[in-house]
Amino acid sequence: MAEGKTIFNAGKRKGRLLELVVMAVTAVLVVAFSIAVDGFATLGNLRVVLSNSASLVILSCGMAVVIISRGLDLSLIAVMVAGATTFSIFINADVSVLIALLFTVAAMAMVGFANAWLIAFVEIPAMLATLASAMFVTGLFRFAILRGEFLLLLSKSHPAVIFLSGDLLPGISTPVALMVATLAITWFLLRITAAGRTIYAMGDNFQAARLTGLPVRTTTITVYVFAALAALCAGLVTSAASGAVDFRTVTNGTLLFEVILVVVLGGIPLRGGRGGVANIIIGVALIAVLRNGMTLLNFTSQMQDVIKGLVLIIAIVADNYLNPRDTETDVVGDL
Repeated sequence: MAEGKTIFNAGKRKGRLLELVVMAVTAVLVVAFSIAVDGFATLGNLRVVLSNSASLVILSCGMAVVIISRGLDLSLIAVMVAGATTFSIFINADVSVLIALLFTVAAMAMVGFANAWLIAFVEIPAMLATLASAMFVTGLFRFAILRGEFLLLLSKSHPAVIFLSGDLLPGISTPVALMVATLAITWFLLRITAAGRTIYAMGDNFQAARLTGLPVRTTTITVYVFAALAALCAGLVTSAASGAVDFRTVTNGTLLFEVILVVVLGGIPLRGGRGGVANIIIGVALIAVLRNGMTLLNFTSQMQDVIKGLVLIIAIVADNYLNPRDTETDVVGDL
């Protein structure tokens, strides 16, 4: 028992070390960009950073809950685009916004449920189940609904689009408000509900959680449905801001890797069992500052991908070192 507590405390200290390093790097980047880039350290640019980071934060909330439960959702971006497409088709056909939203929520919740059913009841590994789901959803929407097109345009004059891309209150945009609401809901789910306690137990030791009678299968459904709805919310924000739904976000984009990068950099171990909203904020802060600074410095998208890919490799190596996967850490808990 004493040895187990020692390993647990060492793991927590190493996790805190990563968080401190990431916060220090973020602070250094803020200072460096403030000196090197005109207009970086302004209130207007801060608003731009917050608005541009809203969808990344919302997606990271969904992915964080999945990873804490020791899962992985590779269908997140496909669901984001599919949800935005479903909602856009409805409103382009002049269907009531409320009805469009209800149908879209139900459809994307079914995708999340299908992921959870494959993982919890058919016992397919999460990576394979969600990868297959992403391929199916993307193919279905592109060829059966969009007839092979990559883009679906939205009317920027539609009230729903104006609401989602505009300001909810003076100085507070709707994307930022939705981002804060998603963070609050994620915190409530993880820290207050019984499902949240089961999520941490699953990530800590899945077999032990199941053998002690915890509802791991129903909690898995909660986890993946929550992730799907978070992806839908991010899709609505992104499509309203750009005025279009672009399926190349799934096929050619790096957004999924950015989401995983945020979670790992924030200090949530890939083996699950630990982490929360604070970790998401820490990870997003670094990626948002880095992305904004590189854009203002006119870095090409290819160069930005190279740098973010390098950071992701470093983050995964650091996670593997700070949270090693062995018999002890699979048994010893973080609760």
